[in-house]
Amino acid sequence: MESLYRKYRPLTFDSVVGQQHIVSTLEHAVAEGRLSHAYLFCGPRGTGKTTMARILAKSLLCQGAEAARATGASGCMPDGTCPECEAIAAGTHPDVYELDAASRTGVDNVREEIIGSVNFAPVRGAYKVYIIDEVHMLTAAAFNALLKTLEEPPSHVVFILCTTDPQKILETILSRCQRFDFHRISNDDIVKRLRFICEQEGFAFDEAALEIVARHARGGMRDALSTLEQLSVFGDGSVRVDDARALLGEVASAVLSEFACKIAVRDTVGLFGLVHDQLEAGNDLLELTRDLVAHMRDVYTAAIAGPRVELFDGTPEEVAALVEEAALFEGADRLARTLTVLDDAVLEMRDASDPRLVLEIAFTRLARPETDLTLESLAERILHLETQLSAGIPRGPMTAEQRAAMVSSRTATVAASAPRATAPTAPAAAPVAAKSVPASVAPAIPASSAEPQPTQSPVSSATDPRFLS
Repeated sequence: MESLYRKYRPLTFDSVVGQQHIVSTLEHAVAEGRLSHAYLFCGPRGTGKTTMARILAKSLLCQGAEAARATGASGCMPDGTCPECEAIAAGTHPDVYELDAASRTGVDNVREEIIGSVNFAPVRGAYKVYIIDEVHMLTAAAFNALLKTLEEPPSHVVFILCTTDPQKILETILSRCQRFDFHRISNDDIVKRLRFICEQEGFAFDEAALEIVARHARGGMRDALSTLEQLSVFGDGSVRVDDARALLGEVASAVLSEFACKIAVRDTVGLFGLVHDQLEAGNDLLELTRDLVAHMRDVYTAAIAGPRVELFDGTPEEVAALVEEAALFEGADRLARTLTVLDDAVLEMRDASDPRLVLEIAFTRLARPETDLTLESLAERILHLETQLSAGIPRGPMTAEQRAAMVSSRTATVAASAPRATAPTAPAAAPVAAKSVPASVAPAIPASSAEPQPTQSPVSSATDPRFLS
């Protein structure tokens, strides 16, 4: 059985999803005959770099290419059905060379497979196309050996370099290529493609399940199709939302909101309890933390921009709930620090022997900034104290009643949810008896100074005897 991502791989420009800016440019370049001798396709995995390279090769070698270029009909190239296009799709065309730089990294491979063959004429078409996948894996010596050929290749040769890490490619190579950056495919485009495939394959599906698959694919169509195939096998031909949540570790939005509220009220014990519940439910803590980062990003956006529905992927009711959660935090700066700490936790949890410990330490840093010796935590503590002082809230940890009131109401701010101080303030200048002050801290001044003195005008340090040595 052929995998879904191979079965439904785009064969023409019209079937490419989510990369319209690249499709339009290449179509016009082929139709007008304004081809570059070298292209660089870079972007995240699963976004169609190698597929686009094959489609470009088809458009150059398609049997109807010459007639289409003569009439300027770019939309019909390639047709995807002629023998040339079918041979390229099958990987058997003699004029299209697909090289995997990850397994052929040395200078000898470049000399034997590229430099030694570029000068030979094409066998069946007008061009010879070299597709080098994961080109950043080539060694520096291999790049230098390829440099001259890449700069001035024969007129019938086109190079297409594909990579997920263009930073590792030498600048001398980059400057000789026409670069195209592939974007992450939007969730809406992925859901549309998944819906089309489910209809073609006869899968029963839930719309919510497709949305979960699209979110977890993170812009990669190949990952989305692989997950869809796994769910269809798991559900015996059905793609259900419960199966998607169980397989992908999807966390309900209500649980994420509960995490956010407990972070806001600095409930460390409650956060540890939620982590325990997630483990008992069999959820992956790394996926949980990633989902929490995405949720806190939405809360941060709501704190900055307010209830602007166009900035979110949810309904107006969900956006209103995010605004209410944002009101529980002292300000956007604290939310920014929350995002930073959680994102660092995601990176550390990937290689940690105990991801739970990493996550719990991150929650402790967020709930108890006094334990975190960083400038950001110090700024948060100062902001927290300023908020309490301006609202008249006594210092110290909140009671369980105060914390429960904040979490349940959501819309109440920290000042409104906590009781105001009723203790009277101390008088500005209360007389103090000399005998009530311990000798270790009593000031070395005459005893007569302990009596109340009349108010005097300020004096300078030059005439005040207390400042004289």
